Amino acid sequence: MKNTLLSLLLTTLSCSCFAQNFNVSGRVKSQQNEPVPFAAVSVNNAKDSSLIKADVADEGGVFKFTGINAGTYFIKISAVGNKAFQSPVFHITGKDLDFPVFTLLADTKQLNEVKVTAAKPLIEVKSDRLIFNIEGSINSTGSNALDLLQKSPGVQVDKDENIMVKGRTGVRIYIDGRPSPMSGKDLASTLKSMNSADIEAIEIITNPSAKYDAAGDLGIINIRLKKNVKLGTNGNLSLGAMFGITPKYNASLNLNHRDKKFNIFGSYGYNHGAWHNTTYDDQVLNNVAYNKIWHGIWRDTTHSAKIGADYFINSKNTIGFSANGRVSNHNGGGESETFISKKFQPTADSLLLSSQTSNPEKNKNLNINLNYRYADTTGHELNIDADYGIFTSRGISYQPNKYFFRITSDEPMERNYVSKTPVEIIIKSFKTDYEQPLKKGKLGYGFKLSDVKSDNTFDFFNVLGNTEVIDTNRSNRFKYTERVYAAYINYNVPLGKKWDLQAGLRAENTQSIGDLTSFKHNDLDKVDTTYLNFFPSAALSFKASKNHTWNINYSRRINRPSYQNLNPFEYRIDELVYSKGNPFLRPEYANSFKLTHVYKAKLTTSLGYRRTRFPVVGLRIPYDTSRTYFIPRNLDYSQSFSLDVSVNLPVTKWWEIYFNVSGYHNIWKAGLENGLTINNRTTALNLNGQNTFKLKNNWTLELTGWYNSPYRRIDYNLAMGMVDAGVQKKFWKDNATLKLSFSDVFHTAKGGYHSEYAGIKTNLRFRFEGQMLKLNFNYRFGSKEIKAARNRRSGTEDELNRIKGG
Repeated sequence: MKNTLLSLLLTTLSCSCFAQNFNVSGRVKSQQNEPVPFAAVSVNNAKDSSLIKADVADEGGVFKFTGINAGTYFIKISAVGNKAFQSPVFHITGKDLDFPVFTLLADTKQLNEVKVTAAKPLIEVKSDRLIFNIEGSINSTGSNALDLLQKSPGVQVDKDENIMVKGRTGVRIYIDGRPSPMSGKDLASTLKSMNSADIEAIEIITNPSAKYDAAGDLGIINIRLKKNVKLGTNGNLSLGAMFGITPKYNASLNLNHRDKKFNIFGSYGYNHGAWHNTTYDDQVLNNVAYNKIWHGIWRDTTHSAKIGADYFINSKNTIGFSANGRVSNHNGGGESETFISKKFQPTADSLLLSSQTSNPEKNKNLNINLNYRYADTTGHELNIDADYGIFTSRGISYQPNKYFFRITSDEPMERNYVSKTPVEIIIKSFKTDYEQPLKKGKLGYGFKLSDVKSDNTFDFFNVLGNTEVIDTNRSNRFKYTERVYAAYINYNVPLGKKWDLQAGLRAENTQSIGDLTSFKHNDLDKVDTTYLNFFPSAALSFKASKNHTWNINYSRRINRPSYQNLNPFEYRIDELVYSKGNPFLRPEYANSFKLTHVYKAKLTTSLGYRRTRFPVVGLRIPYDTSRTYFIPRNLDYSQSFSLDVSVNLPVTKWWEIYFNVSGYHNIWKAGLENGLTINNRTTALNLNGQNTFKLKNNWTLELTGWYNSPYRRIDYNLAMGMVDAGVQKKFWKDNATLKLSFSDVFHTAKGGYHSEYAGIKTNLRFRFEGQMLKLNFNYRFGSKEIKAARNRRSGTEDELNRIKGG
């Protein structure tokens, strides 16, 4: 791990400054008085012609720049098939400028194509989010989405594949602006089936504004997929392979056609492979020791596809449709041996439990979005989204168990089980967002209606001979319905030349009903809850000088329990471990503050504080004299203090360093029944870094790494970290890219935890398959004209990524 730390002291992060004073807008037309879509527009300083800001006009030829200081400028415009244009010099003194029309003259000497290249930094720090650009990393090649989250600044993935930020769960995962309809095991399976070839960036939004859904007390992580929105017909082909314990393969194809009236797009992805891991789980309960060795393998074959179209009715109105789906076949299982004996007497009364499990599962996911957008040159914009999503899972778990008695002549004893767990989740939502200028600022408001139905069945069978006999004491069906009615208002306004204020309020009324059906009577068959909450948010930015910018923001958020966590029935994980839900779980409520300073767009420092009421944790409690079970519980409260430092340092023209360190101090407190108290605290840090060496002839070398120090929640978790090295070569006029990387150079892909409470002492260590040779080929073909993406977010902002797998 020392080598890991030495390598990680070279690093990552770029940043962005905040909004400034005035807006400059206008429209670009041709000699025929038709809009010129996607023209490249820039604002330049009249004194020295230096670039102030650059952007691309939309499909109607409309452009708008925000945050322009008072001064003297001119505008440059270029577009394919037209002569370059430069406006007369103009002055900004005390108000926004809106130019009616700039007319471009046709160019009789047309170029075959316009090629635009821009290198994104690995990490971008903005006022409301941190962006991890996957395309900017050679060593991300071949990784799945769960691996990439582990490498993201401030993000951790624990032994059970739960996603945490600064040592705490409660963050919401979105995929392309839509929440994943899963959590726990199902979410991890979906993320592992997504390859880096299809991912553009990961956005970490810790303090979202009132426009965003309030769910997720630690904010939102949005996995942004690649989009191909260039003019003309074009596409992208990616082929990859990874070689570790076993080989793994992936491929993707994206196609796009765009003209003045239509944008039609589609994609297909394929992912196949098997991943290995080993776990050592030592536990002491009632003076009996259980020493378990588990060799697991997770197999996956996934097909994904997306289709869609946008129709540009005119310069102001656009309608669109998109549908994306995924079919995944998983099979997680493995072999384990558990040596059972009295504590300190490894030979007396000992026996061996041998288990060989198999968990085949087929998941299907389909999301459909209809969108209408209106936008004019005066700053009025209306977005309407209707969404429908369905997720189905058909899983079976085979659990054969055989007991071998080591010191007696007794015959081996068998206990074999089968469980079948079909899941269906249906998500419907409708939302409207409207923005308009108001005085010197922008007012936004909207509403959203969402309806989610979850149907979870758990049928448990004892296998007697070759016959499956249903166990009525352990079988149940849990249906859960949740409706959320939400409305918000948000206002952003400059306060003088150096200050900028954003403030908003969101109201959400939640109605939820849980209905448990089982053979065995349960006093908690119904869970019926209704509650109304208000979620304020605010941000204040101060441009102190050319080199110094300050920002402080606040938000209140909620984290609702997952459905399975509300199901009071018990679920058998294996022969010795069970789990059960808790219908009395309360939502978590968090208030968070963050102060950020940006220096010269190179150094970003943030101080944060968060206090959470009723944080949910999983406790391991004795089930009987030999078995344990997990149950979620609300603690009284938790507090978190954090310090984040990000550096973006170009050492030379050919060497760039990005670095991020995230330190935090967490406190957990609770008084539970049976005299069990929790008063834990931890101080820990996460490191992320990257060195990029740009060599001659389009060669690039890269060294990246991440490190999570030990931390404590309820358990004491051990340190984890990895270092990767890679090389990239571009050829065929930069249309083709070949990447070769080697992950986990120092073979440090391992972790574990210790815990001792409620009469249970646990010591667990695990190692996963991190060391792999990864190869990726990428080829871009077709038109390469200037691109301009349509700003579009779906309505399913936070519907039910709370389905927790068994």
